[in-house]
Amino acid sequence: MQIYELSRDGLSQAEIGRRLGRSKATVSRELRRNASPAGYLPDTAQRRYRVRRQRCRRRPRLADRHLCRAVVQHLTQGWSPEQIAGRLCLEHGATVISHETIYRFVYESPLGRQEKLYQYLRRGRQRRRLRLGRRVRTSPIARREFIDARPPAANQRTETGHWESDSLLFHQGQVANVLVDRRSRFTLLTRLSGKTAADTRQIVVQRLGSLPCRSITADNGSENADHLLISSALRAPFFFCRPYHAWEKGSVENANSLIRRYLPREIDLDRLQPGDLDAIADELNQRPRKCLGFLTPSEVFFGTPVALRTGI
Repeated sequence: MQIYELSRDGLSQAEIGRRLGRSKATVSRELRRNASPAGYLPDTAQRRYRVRRQRCRRRPRLADRHLCRAVVQHLTQGWSPEQIAGRLCLEHGATVISHETIYRFVYESPLGRQEKLYQYLRRGRQRRRLRLGRRVRTSPIARREFIDARPPAANQRTETGHWESDSLLFHQGQVANVLVDRRSRFTLLTRLSGKTAADTRQIVVQRLGSLPCRSITADNGSENADHLLISSALRAPFFFCRPYHAWEKGSVENANSLIRRYLPREIDLDRLQPGDLDAIADELNQRPRKCLGFLTPSEVFFGTPVALRTGI
């Protein structure tokens, strides 16, 4: 009523705010939100306030049964909340749900707590924590060419065929090789007979022989000592990270963390079935990535178009 009377007397919003002990912005917002064709009316403003107040309550998260089922299904497949939200937005042409809502659903909803959905997140922890990097050991290798000489297309991820390679260690010295395309994040996962230069050379040449290969980047591990033979066989330059700079091959380091979800260090690879490693790589390659605009690595690597959907 005071705003109504003071504004009718021709006072400015700043002056009204000073008289009421409120900021000018508060008065301006009140007049703007509750204006009517007849001007600002206190009874109309009060009715609108009551309607808004009734709506002002915490809405149930993921109340839609089909959406909830889709989110839980993708979580159990290893998708992150950002990947789920981004993929749904890509497929439906509009924002369906935010990744923060999914995080709150996982940690705060009765279903999320009962089913322990946090265990399906990347780290599987009950609380979010900062990620910590790790340091890899290096060994001197002859005639290395460091990452500074890598072509701009590899650094800027504008061209398919620039690969990063790394080795994953498991139970009793078992080893697997990981190859990741920098542009598409397309991943290849192969078990090695051992962590030797010959084993690594054989697998890298075999896996990349029929795929686009314009360069390879690896760390300074002894398994990469045959880099000249690999480079000659694939007709592609081989680059090395600087010592103690494993983060320079960030694509394969990120892939390693994803693979560790399926294959922790203590697992015995002899107990896996034939094709299990390919199945893990295929699941990662079919998972949408935020860095790819929520396309999948396979879609980017092979140029497959996205099929848009009309509903959940």
